[in-house]
Amino acid sequence: MLSIHRFVIAALVFIILVFYSVFAYYYLNDQQQKTNLIIENIRHDLSETAYIISTEMRTIESVKSFKSFLHRKVANNPLIRAMAVSYGNHILLSTDTSLSKPPPDKITLSNLQNISAQQLMNSQIFETKIRFFIQDQPAQFELFIYLDKNHVSNYFAENQLNFLLVFGLTPLLVFLLLWLALRKYITHPLEHLRQYAYYQSETPQHFKIRELEYVRSSMVQTFDRLEHERDELYRLARTDNLSGLANRNQLNERLGWLIDEASRNKTEFALLFVDLDNFKTVNDTLGHDIGDELLKNISGILQEVLRKYDIIARVGGDEFVIVLSHYKSMVELSHIIQRVLEHITSVHLVESHPIKISASAGVVFYPKDGVDITSLMKNADIAMYEAKSAGKNQFKFFTEALQQQVIQDIELEQNMRRALKNGEFRLYYQPKISTRTGEVIGAEALVRWIDPHKGLIPPDEFIPAAEKNGLMVDLGDWILQEAVRQQTAWKEAGIIDLKISVNLSPVQFLDTHFENKFQSLISSARIKPNKLDIEMTESVFMEDSPQNLRLLNKIRNYGVSISLDDFGKGYSSLAYLKRFPINTLKIDKSFMDDYDTDSGAIFIETIVKIAKTLDLSVVAEGVENQAQLEYLQSIGCEAYQGFYCAPPLPVESFEHFLQQNTCCVLTPLQ
Repeated sequence: MLSIHRFVIAALVFIILVFYSVFAYYYLNDQQQKTNLIIENIRHDLSETAYIISTEMRTIESVKSFKSFLHRKVANNPLIRAMAVSYGNHILLSTDTSLSKPPPDKITLSNLQNISAQQLMNSQIFETKIRFFIQDQPAQFELFIYLDKNHVSNYFAENQLNFLLVFGLTPLLVFLLLWLALRKYITHPLEHLRQYAYYQSETPQHFKIRELEYVRSSMVQTFDRLEHERDELYRLARTDNLSGLANRNQLNERLGWLIDEASRNKTEFALLFVDLDNFKTVNDTLGHDIGDELLKNISGILQEVLRKYDIIARVGGDEFVIVLSHYKSMVELSHIIQRVLEHITSVHLVESHPIKISASAGVVFYPKDGVDITSLMKNADIAMYEAKSAGKNQFKFFTEALQQQVIQDIELEQNMRRALKNGEFRLYYQPKISTRTGEVIGAEALVRWIDPHKGLIPPDEFIPAAEKNGLMVDLGDWILQEAVRQQTAWKEAGIIDLKISVNLSPVQFLDTHFENKFQSLISSARIKPNKLDIEMTESVFMEDSPQNLRLLNKIRNYGVSISLDDFGKGYSSLAYLKRFPINTLKIDKSFMDDYDTDSGAIFIETIVKIAKTLDLSVVAEGVENQAQLEYLQSIGCEAYQGFYCAPPLPVESFEHFLQQNTCCVLTPLQ
C-alpha cells in the first residue's frame, strides 16, 4: 500500500518523465531542423557556386578567376572554413593554400538527404560536380565545401545550452518548488493528520489548504468529543450515578492498589461494610424518590465526616463500603466508625419529611481477615449482619466464630433445600382440648425435619434459618398445602373433621404471590374454609402496614379464622385487637409456667378477661399438669394444648391418640 509521500513522489517522477520525453522529442526535432538549415545552406552554396562557375568559365585555366568569388563565399558564411575546386587529382583553386589534393571522404550533393546532426558533425566535407564543355567535349570539376567544425559545434552547443536552460533546468526548478510546496502544504499536513488519527499525541496546527483545514478541524472536533465521551464513560463506569461516590468498579480498582501497597509495606487497613437499618420502610412508606434523596444526604455526610484520602463507595441500594488506611490506634479507628454512625443516625430532613434512620457496620482488617477483595467484602458483610442481629445501629468486628457460624448456616441452608426436595419434612399435630368437655376441638400442625443421618431436628433449629435465607416461603407453602391435604384425607376417610391451625411466617407476608397462592388453595381445597385457622405472631401486627391489614382481612373474608400466637410475649398492644381481624388469642407457655405466682396469674387472667370482653376465643399453650388445667378451668379459659394431653404427634400417632383417648368426644361429620 502506497503512502501519500511515495504517491506524490511517484506522481512527480511520472510527470517529469512525461515532460522530458516531450522535451527530448522537441529537442531532437530542433537539432534536426538546425541540421536541415545547415544542409540547405550548404546545398544552396554548392549549387549556386557550381552554376556560376560552369556558366562563366571558358577554359580550364579560367577557373582561377573565381578565386575572389570563393573567398567572398567563405567570408560570408561562418559555417564554411574553405572552398576548393579540383580537376582529377589536382586542386585547381582553393581558399586554403594547405589543400593540395581532393579529400578521400566527402558527401555529395545528391546524398544530402535525411542527414542527422551527428552525421553532419562527423562529415565535414561536401562535394558537387561542376559540368562544362571544352570544345564541345564534356568535362567536370569537383567543388568542395569544408565546414568549420568548431563553428558548427559552437552553433549546436550554443543552441543546446539555451534549450537546456530554458526547457531543461527551468522545469526542474519548477518541479523542485512544486515538490517543496507539496511537502509543506499537502504531504506533511496529511502525515500529521495520519499521526493524529493513530495516536492523538499532538493536535496539528492550522493548515493553509482550505480542504485540509476542514478535515483537520473536523478531526479535532471529533477527537475532542470522543475524548470527552470516553472520559464521561470512564467516570460513569467508576462512579455511582445517584450519590456521586465511587461504585463497585472503582472500589475494586482502588482496593487492588491499596492491597498491593499494604503488602509491600507490611501495613494494615480497615474495611467497613455499612448498611442502613430499615431503609426499605422509608421506600415503602415515603416512596423511592425520598429514599434516593436520603441516600444522597447520607453520601454527602460520609464525605464530610471522613478524610479526603479515605475510600467511600456505594455498592448497593443502601450499602456503603468505607476503607480507612491511616489511623494511629484501634481507639482512633473506633472513634471514626462511631462518628460515622452517629452522623448517619441524626434526623435527615428530606423534602419536608424528617427521617430518623440508623446504620449497622461490619469491620474487617487486611491482612488478618482477608488478603483479597472477595474475602474482605464477604467477611465484612458477615460482621455487618452480626451487628444487625445484635440490635442494629452499631458496628461489629469480624471473628472466626462468625465465619464458622456462616459456614454452618450455608450448610444448613443446603441441607434444608435438599430436605424439601427429598420430602424429609413432616407435619406433626398437637391436639387442642376443650377445658370443659375434654374433647379434641382442633389441632395445630407443626413442622418437623427428619434428617436421614441426624434424625429428628426441632423447628427452633431450622425455622429461623429458613426465614433468614429465603427458604421459608417454599417451606411455608408446603406446610399449608400438606395441612390442607391431610385434613381433606381425614375427612374423606371419616376419621375426623377438625379445625387445623397452621403457623404463617411473617416472611410469607412479604411474598408478593402469597395472596394468589392462598386464594388458589382455598378454591381448590375440598374442605370448608372455617376448618382452617391461621396462626400469626405479633411481628406481623407490629409492622401495622396497610398491606398486612388488607391481606389479613382477605383471609378472614374467605372464612378462615386468625389466631394471635404467643400473645403477651412480645410488645402486645390492645391496638392489634382493635385494628386487625383476630378470632383467637393464644397464651404463651412462659405465662403458664408462672401461673401459680401472683404476677403470673394476673397476666393470664387479664388475657382471658380481654378475650371475653372482645368476644375472642382463648387457648393456653404449654399445659403440662393437672393443676394447670384446673386453674384454666377456674378462670374460664376455653381450650388448651400441651404435653399434659399430648405432644405434637405424627399422623399415625395422632390418629391412634384420637382412638385411644377416652376423654375425646369426636365431632360428628357434617
